[in-house]
Amino acid sequence: MGPRTVDEYAEHNARLLDRARISRRSALLAVTAGAGGLVYARFREAEAVFAAAGGRAGRDGVVVSGRHLSFVPTADGTPRNVMAVTAQLVSSTGKLPSKLRAVVEVGSEPGRYGTTHDAEIRHLTGADAIAGGPVCSQFYMKAVLDRLTPGAVHHYRIRLSDGTVSGDAHFTAAPAPAAAAPFTFTAFADVGTHTAPTDPRHAWHEQPAVVRRDGGRWPAGVFDNNSYLSTDPVAGAHGTDPWPAVTQIGLMRAQKPAFTLLAGDICYANPTGSGLPADDSMAMSRTAPPGTSMFNPYVWDVFLNQIEPLAAYVPWMFATGNHDMEPIHGDHGYGGHRARLDLPSNGPGGCPSVYRFVHGNVGFVSVDANELSAELQTNTGYSAGAQARWLESVLREWRSGTAVDFIVAFFHHCAYATSHNHASDGGVRDILDPLFSRYRVDLAVQGHNHQFERTDPIRFGKKTRSAPDGSTIRPAEDGVTYICAGSGGRPRYPFRPAPGHGAPAPDGVTPRGPQALPEGERYRGHRPTGRDNNTEHVANSYVWAATPATTAKGGQRTGTRVPESVNWSQVRYDAYAFLAIDVVPAAPGRTTTMTVRAVADALPGSKQPSSEIDRIVLSRTAGRGRLTSGLVAATGS
Repeated sequence: MGPRTVDEYAEHNARLLDRARISRRSALLAVTAGAGGLVYARFREAEAVFAAAGGRAGRDGVVVSGRHLSFVPTADGTPRNVMAVTAQLVSSTGKLPSKLRAVVEVGSEPGRYGTTHDAEIRHLTGADAIAGGPVCSQFYMKAVLDRLTPGAVHHYRIRLSDGTVSGDAHFTAAPAPAAAAPFTFTAFADVGTHTAPTDPRHAWHEQPAVVRRDGGRWPAGVFDNNSYLSTDPVAGAHGTDPWPAVTQIGLMRAQKPAFTLLAGDICYANPTGSGLPADDSMAMSRTAPPGTSMFNPYVWDVFLNQIEPLAAYVPWMFATGNHDMEPIHGDHGYGGHRARLDLPSNGPGGCPSVYRFVHGNVGFVSVDANELSAELQTNTGYSAGAQARWLESVLREWRSGTAVDFIVAFFHHCAYATSHNHASDGGVRDILDPLFSRYRVDLAVQGHNHQFERTDPIRFGKKTRSAPDGSTIRPAEDGVTYICAGSGGRPRYPFRPAPGHGAPAPDGVTPRGPQALPEGERYRGHRPTGRDNNTEHVANSYVWAATPATTAKGGQRTGTRVPESVNWSQVRYDAYAFLAIDVVPAAPGRTTTMTVRAVADALPGSKQPSSEIDRIVLSRTAGRGRLTSGLVAATGS
């Protein structure tokens, strides 16, 4: 039997490269040989971002772009007086001077940088043994800024030894736990880019270097978001915003968030999303040969430049989705993330994107849903249960103390959703729902389905109450609110069609009234046409089961759809939106709140850049998040 998991593919690829006539080094030399095309075009794009941010180039012609920040929590997730910063270093030759050095200068205001921090320069490389497979060569500067003043604003810039200096940026260090103040954070998923890298038809292994003289790009929708239907009310030909992923970065910045969560499917360098071996030989026709996936590492350049206006100023905390499995780099497909991002390393061993951090009175945990998925099984089970055991230990710890009031989990595949394309994942649900219910998790932020959907509160698989727009929910009694925020910019998915052969209801369920109609939207201000289902009840949703597993048309191992009827689909919006969440801590014994707002980009008909389409308040008594061992045991039964 051939390789079936991401790790098996990566190991098989490494063996082929070791035996191949063309080595990794010669493949990388082939990339840099195209300096007049791909490499130079990448440099010009990075140079524009560098200059716009106030950078000044040095003698070696290297520019700094794609700056982004991340928290560096302790082993137990509590804040440290530390911030991680990563940026890309790009030159017109595709190489860096051997003696180039980098530092990050930090100070209290622009031009007054009193502290210098040494930085590491990391060369990320990789090649796929398949003829037509991609080759990666990128440089990243990484530094950890310590000795920060809690809660204070710090300015920083990046300086290279050749005289290159980035523009000034600034961030606010995490507050001390005892000084928790109100804060806002933002969240979304399934973002992607609106600009593709320059058309990279250049030296893949033995192929001759060929670059389009007109500087052309990939066809729309291969390595960018630009495959919107003309009927899309927001991003379509006659829509209100043709660039929703870019626009939402600016809208988020207006919220003045302390940080941003991205719940997987980050940039779509792997547009196929299967984790299969990489082969771009047919990408010009928007497809990959059976048993392979497309992968273009230079999509990351575009994405990091796209988010820099926000990410250089506030930390971005990432979870991983199926489009983030990149087997060219190994480590469950996340090897490249170690160089490009700054994922905290306090999770279970061998799970690079699983971690936790605390901000104010809220505990946050990133879960790798790829490891749990019943739908797409190329990474399922790689931790042999270690992730689930670690997650339970974290939730138990947080519910055994008093410092954490709210718990927010963010992950990719949905435990609860009703989209036509992916709906709910039973592998994710079976692990997370009992843990989240038992330990009173407050909010779960999901992605994968390209739309916005909020559930009523759920406990142990059942809705506990209706929670329409404007509701106050008490998670300690009511249960977990699940929100799919896969509305970050990728072309939208439809909700379920009318019940029928292709969208059956479970045995014994007969759709009646609105439930017999196509599933429609349901959000503040929406007026149903009367020809769709605008209720909480969806008779013909489904959940993925792990067995029987089959091999999909693309070659990936996948589960089986099982029809289910649900009564918890409270809010549905089929376009582009993000979450803005306002947290107000309180003294022990007083009421602390987390207000969850859904902000839609350029809602059709509103004539506004954004509109709030839903709001709920999660309420708790501060300092009383602790659960007794008897209560945990009882609720687990």
